[in-house]
Amino acid sequence: MGRTAFVLGLGVLLVLLAGLDAWKAHGLPSWLAVPMVLALGYSALCVLSLRLHDRGRSGWWSWIVLFLFSLAWPLSHAAAPDVINIGAIILLLPVGVDLALMPGQKGLNRHGPPPSQRPLFKPVP
Repeated sequence: MGRTAFVLGLGVLLVLLAGLDAWKAHGLPSWLAVPMVLALGYSALCVLSLRLHDRGRSGWWSWIVLFLFSLAWPLSHAAAPDVINIGAIILLLPVGVDLALMPGQKGLNRHGPPPSQRPLFKPVP
C-alpha cells in the first residue's frame, strides 16, 4: 500500500472511530459497539500491515502500533492526558512519520512487488 492510499485509509478509519466514540457517548448499546470496534480494529490491522509490507517490515508490528494508538486515543479517556497517553503519542510520532511520509521500497521485497507494479485484479484461470 502506497503512502497516499495509507493516509486516505487511515483518515477514513479515524473518522469512523471518532463517529463511533460520539455515538457511544450518546447511548450506543455495548452489544452493538463491540462488533463495530472489532471491525474497525481488524480494518486498521489490514491497512497497517499492507503499509508495513510496502516499507519492507513485518505486519506483526501493526499490533504494537494499534496498542500504542489505543493508549493515545483522546476520546476514550475522560480525564486529562497522563504520562501513559503522552508516552504513547511520543512513541507514535516517528512511526507516523515513517509510515505516512517515507516512500516504500522501490523493488521487490519479501512481501512482494511494490503497489505500482501489482495488477489491480488477478485474472481468473
